[in-house]
Amino acid sequence: MRRCELRIELMGLSTLGHNPRGVYVMPSLGSINVWYGVMFVKRGYWRDAVVRFRIDIPREYPRTHPVITLMTLVSHPLVRLEDGRFALEQQFPQWTPYSDYIFHALHYLKNAFKNRVLKQLQPRDCYNINAYMKFKNDLPQFREHARVDSMKSRLPEALYRSQPHDCPIVFSPLSDDQYESTMLQMKSFVAAAKSPAAGR
Repeated sequence: MRRCELRIELMGLSTLGHNPRGVYVMPSLGSINVWYGVMFVKRGYWRDAVVRFRIDIPREYPRTHPVITLMTLVSHPLVRLEDGRFALEQQFPQWTPYSDYIFHALHYLKNAFKNRVLKQLQPRDCYNINAYMKFKNDLPQFREHARVDSMKSRLPEALYRSQPHDCPIVFSPLSDDQYESTMLQMKSFVAAAKSPAAGR
């Protein structure tokens, strides 16, 4: 039953429009209790960053919260430097079954990279106190650290590095010709799906 509920949550991310824009999630190739994701940050201190993450869903879920771990190194007040764990508890001190869902956690993860969330943080909320103190006391340095994080996340060695064997989200470099060919295939697929014959 619980596996079925997780599948429904996963399907709801796309079919019900629950997924935040710029955030993509897929289940592990080995377990429905592990999801991999990537977030494309559009604006703010980490603008243009490509942030990979993993969601571990405990057996006790939904009575307890999932665990989000960033696989991309970022100096963020809510991210523990040692292992990338994201401080989801800051927003969800008590995870409420059938009221709190994983898509809520994904929206908070995305919003945590925005100024309005950063401004509300208190030291007790943060895994990375050094990043918090820079944000509060030395914003130019904080901004520069975030800019470097973003730049490093887009380097080929970061984008195309080997991923865990069960991770289905893998990036590969494309030549201009490969890109054009892929776009043509995608457009052809979309056109075929929209044609009247496709509905028969």
